[in-house]
Amino acid sequence: MHYPGYDTGKIKLTEGEWFTFRIHNLLQLQDNEWYYILEDINGLKHFMPAGYYESYGLKTGDEILCKVDRINCTGRVFLEPQHPEYKAGEVYNFTIEETTNIDTENAVTVKDILGNSIEVQLFDDINSGVRYENQVRCLVKSIKKGKPVLEICRDII
Repeated sequence: MHYPGYDTGKIKLTEGEWFTFRIHNLLQLQDNEWYYILEDINGLKHFMPAGYYESYGLKTGDEILCKVDRINCTGRVFLEPQHPEYKAGEVYNFTIEETTNIDTENAVTVKDILGNSIEVQLFDDINSGVRYENQVRCLVKSIKKGKPVLEICRDII
């Protein structure tokens, strides 16, 4: 697909690809939310909500690597900066905060390295093993809005 303003210049922004952006500014808009203004190599500026990435330590002037998560029908580019600790497709240990067993819904709430609580669905055949040492191994499927999207690994610690 071609997106006006985004498929010309030095680079063509493409969904799913990673590009370097410079943090041009941080400002508060009319919705009372804070946004980073990121500038791409073509000189185009893009808004990225700052609230999701408070714990990333981003500041004006930084160059950051971002994945083009989505480009909507109006040409707005949605960016996901590289997580400071996790990478999609990798497996990590997470500390269990809480286990939930409601009817057939079994889940654990884990805490990531930045202090975010994340609920992860369990497989029925490994529920008892999940409680071992209060940790669980999870595959980071993706990162959305600064939080890892997790899936339990069947090889419990």
